[in-house]
Amino acid sequence: MQVFTSSGPKETKEIGRNLVRKFGEDQLFCLFGPLAAGKTTLVKGIARELRIAEKIVSPSYVLLREYEGACRLFHLDLFRIQSSSEFLEAGLEEYLIRKEGVVAIEWAGRIEEILPEERVDVELELTDESQRRIEVASQLD
Repeated sequence: MQVFTSSGPKETKEIGRNLVRKFGEDQLFCLFGPLAAGKTTLVKGIARELRIAEKIVSPSYVLLREYEGACRLFHLDLFRIQSSSEFLEAGLEEYLIRKEGVVAIEWAGRIEEILPEERVDVELELTDESQRRIEVASQLD
């Protein structure tokens, strides 16, 4: 497990970039944390490392956005999903086992009981208005 401190969006994005450098492009990143913790900002850093030029926006209302770059990025936001069964009913389970491209899931705690073991968990916590504590844990280390 690694713990980072971010003092703003620029640092949070850099942590996202470093996650891709460390764990590679064909990876599942599960993001946990409250509203405004920086989950989408971290995904912006992941996208930058993947050389994605398109603007990254939270897919809260559409559940999934797909981007093309050095490899594909599948960005899911489960804020509106209430349970694992609702996630499965939406037909999104393929993104838990996808092996080509990066999958980043915001609000992954909503489906924690069906997440695969091979993943990178990223817990973002607000420590004050401008600082975040970012904990990264994986069996892939």
